[in-house]
Amino acid sequence: MDTGIVEIVTELIGNLGFPIVCVCAMFWLMNKDREEHREESNMFREALENNTAALNKLIDKLNG
Repeated sequence: MDTGIVEIVTELIGNLGFPIVCVCAMFWLMNKDREEHREESNMFREALENNTAALNKLIDKLNG
């Protein structure tokens, strides 16, 4: 009976251990990717703001 329980526990750890590690690794990678995407989005926002300011100056010069 003890051998059967040991086999079941070993099988559960073998079957569930790897997927749990994979899920944890995917969670870490997604958080890292989300952080990098946030930085890229901030750079795009800054570039758009700079372009808007430049266009406004150009419009002012053309009108005035």
